[in-house]
Amino acid sequence: MWNLTSIYLEANRTKLLVIAGLSVTAIAVVDWLTKPYISLGFLYLFPIMIVGGYLSRKQIVGSALVCAYLQEAFSDLPGNEALVRLVFSSAGFIGTGLFISELLRNRRIVLKHIEELKDQVQLRQDAEEQLRMLVESSPAAIITIDSNGIILLANEAAQRLLAPETQPLRGQTIGSYLPSLQTAVQTHPSRVFRTTLQCRGQRSDGEAFLAGIWFSTYTSIAGPRLAAIVVDLSEDLRSREDLSLDHLLKNSRILMSAVAHEVRNLCSAVLVVQKNLSRLSELQHNEDFQALSMLIQSLEKISAMELQVSPAKGWCG
Repeated sequence: MWNLTSIYLEANRTKLLVIAGLSVTAIAVVDWLTKPYISLGFLYLFPIMIVGGYLSRKQIVGSALVCAYLQEAFSDLPGNEALVRLVFSSAGFIGTGLFISELLRNRRIVLKHIEELKDQVQLRQDAEEQLRMLVESSPAAIITIDSNGIILLANEAAQRLLAPETQPLRGQTIGSYLPSLQTAVQTHPSRVFRTTLQCRGQRSDGEAFLAGIWFSTYTSIAGPRLAAIVVDLSEDLRSREDLSLDHLLKNSRILMSAVAHEVRNLCSAVLVVQKNLSRLSELQHNEDFQALSMLIQSLEKISAMELQVSPAKGWCG
């Protein structure tokens, strides 16, 4: 079977229509010259098939009627049946032309649809390739699992996070690394999740870590699926603990500075009283009074030490 589309190219339109017109003329002339020996009216089907690929429906009908009239005009058949023959020949020519026209139109529609499908497939392949590159180059671990907790996809970051220097994660059970995801996908398979969680994770070597997970569930032809982005929050947790300890130490320094300030004030007041009492002759040789003086001197030394340390740390009493 020949390729109709390659024959009825738009570039061949003028040439083929000229050939069709010349064919009709040639058939009519030969039919007129050979009358009444033979009728070549059936040959009009060929130019009708040609014009059926280019002309509109009205033009096809007009061309078919002209060919039917020429066939009957140069026919030597009985005249009392001329109308019937004209009707049948017109119907045959018109049907042939319209059939070719619809056949080509449907074929062009199919070819156009095929081209659109090819473009869509190419665009989808490009999008999938871009998505694959995005997943593979992501610094965050990305995994997808099925309803049984089997890992279907794991990028390089996920491999480094969960199972460095071991066999690929694909095909393994997520419960060995992130039991919370296993529970989420198996306990509520019909629910749709769009949430985050922090849970305990475990690497292939048994080392535990704090995992931060952003995950969502979706439904595919093969059943429920879960996609997750996983990061290691252990370092962040240590940083928060160190920051909390720094705040605690700073607050402690502030509190101790306030206490030392009050101690200095009390020492100053006690020192004034001690100097006033030292003028009394009765207390010059009193052991308790001398011990009190030593205690005051010790408190003064402690306050002096706090004053020396505080500026070095950026605090003042």
